[in-house]
Amino acid sequence: MSEPHDDVDEAILDAALERILQVGIRRSSLEDVARRAGVSRVTIHRRFGGKDHLVEAVLGRETRRMLAEVTTIATTASGVDAQIEETILYVLLQTRMHRMVTELLRVAPEEVLGFYTVQGERQVRMGIDYIVDMLAHARELGLIDNYDIEPVAELVARLAHSLMLTPHGGVVDFTDPAAARQFVRTTVVPLMKHGIATAAKEPTDDRHHTTDSHPAS
Repeated sequence: MSEPHDDVDEAILDAALERILQVGIRRSSLEDVARRAGVSRVTIHRRFGGKDHLVEAVLGRETRRMLAEVTTIATTASGVDAQIEETILYVLLQTRMHRMVTELLRVAPEEVLGFYTVQGERQVRMGIDYIVDMLAHARELGLIDNYDIEPVAELVARLAHSLMLTPHGGVVDFTDPAAARQFVRTTVVPLMKHGIATAAKEPTDDRHHTTDSHPAS
């Protein structure tokens, strides 16, 4: 199931999220979730197909909520530079500071790397699709250059996912808001406005290809 479609689904997802944040994924049972949601275990199986799919649905909902906030930020910021800067900063912050990251690190740190490595493929794909749509709309409006947007979308989505797991260790300290903003402003904003620069084709020097018209004596 890709998205919740009624109040029962929402109650199950809420209960699953809260239980995961309390004890981690491995120790969260469907019985616990069912009891908290006021439904039967069979209902969860019928609607989500088991624990793994339920966890995927929880993560998917949280990702969609974050992207909805990104849309709100993009519509309120003034000018395309500010829209890119504020939305990317929000994404980079949320991928590190969202409670599904911070609370899992607190209650079940041994689960975090494996979980976000396995689930990362789905998160990255959702991020790429969202960024592609956003950039395509901006391109239609003439706000950004006409370039191939998919490689840029993938770079930005993978940057966010990488920073969730390893925010330290590079030249830029992404836990420092000023440093993160400077990086986004000087690197990500130009990238998303103009695309990936490609090396210009070197001009051919015709002098090396001309035939000497004077025969040797």
